[in-house]
Amino acid sequence: MDIDTSIIKYIEQKIKPAIMQDGNRIQVPVMYGFPERWATIQEKGYLREYSGRFIAPVIVLKRDSLEANRNLGTKIDANRPQNIHAFEVPYTKKNQYDNFAALSNRIPVKEFRMVVMPEYVTLKYSAVVFTNHLEQNNKIIEALQYAANTYWGEENRFQFRANIGSFTTSTEYSVGQDRTTRTNFDITLNGYIIPDTVNRDISYPKKYLSKAQLVFNLETDDLTVFNPKISPKDIAKKAVNFPVAQQTITTVDMTNEVVTYLATLVTKTGASLSLPSNDTIRVLNTSIYPAPAPLPPTDKTQFFVVINTTYIPNNLIVSVTQNGSDVDIVIDTVGLGYNLLTTNGISVVGKFA
Repeated sequence: MDIDTSIIKYIEQKIKPAIMQDGNRIQVPVMYGFPERWATIQEKGYLREYSGRFIAPVIVLKRDSLEANRNLGTKIDANRPQNIHAFEVPYTKKNQYDNFAALSNRIPVKEFRMVVMPEYVTLKYSAVVFTNHLEQNNKIIEALQYAANTYWGEENRFQFRANIGSFTTSTEYSVGQDRTTRTNFDITLNGYIIPDTVNRDISYPKKYLSKAQLVFNLETDDLTVFNPKISPKDIAKKAVNFPVAQQTITTVDMTNEVVTYLATLVTKTGASLSLPSNDTIRVLNTSIYPAPAPLPPTDKTQFFVVINTTYIPNNLIVSVTQNGSDVDIVIDTVGLGYNLLTTNGISVVGKFA
């Protein structure tokens, strides 16, 4: 398990426990307590090499239990995860940084990475420290206790909050036997797991790209300079056709009303929203922006909902209707997998007047 490896590497690379012996600084190795190795420790109270030599100093740990932690969150259904985080990648091959976007008012393609909600777990470990002398044992305990209640793991990778309980130290010495100083302690770690399983990989898209836009500001009064025979009224009525990937978009008259409508995208959040029921978002004191002719009427496809930084697919929006001075947006909570709560961070973007 990645969590076990992360703990061992953190102790070796970050805590770096060491002792002084015969004037030399000796790095303390960390081992995982496999069943055979741990059984030997429990039976004899120490660990030896195949040659019979007593191994010290050394830290041995093993995982005792793994328990799900439902207080932090849940993926809802492992076969069809509903709780997914979306992260925007600032610059990619499709979205390179240049001055063309700023000069041409171009909205470039944005790349989003999707990450499923992990399974939050609480893990408990048992650990033993073996040394020859009590003074050496104390140095290791000091280093471990100082790093307690922090995040353990590999830098820029997995990190988990670890807490160490009490330390129990004992010194054993028998005639004709090696002297052993032993300290037992427990580690409680709050972690998360995302297994490499097929049902996880095929249940949701890992990446998607937004639609790029190139906005043209039409200044009809200035176009008469190039052709004085064409009046501004004729220019306003002239249809504009934009070829995209060898396809022809249906032409429309680029009137001021059409341009204004297409450029309108209003965000509503916070106090401007309320939840009259567990499946309805009410946008207060606003109205749906009617589409001017010849554009199709404004419908639910012109609105977007984000809950807790997670984009809600448009097919989960049942309807968008005008309710007096407010706008009601009904969400398919069955398909969503959970009901709407006032504690959710909700944002609505769309054609609001």
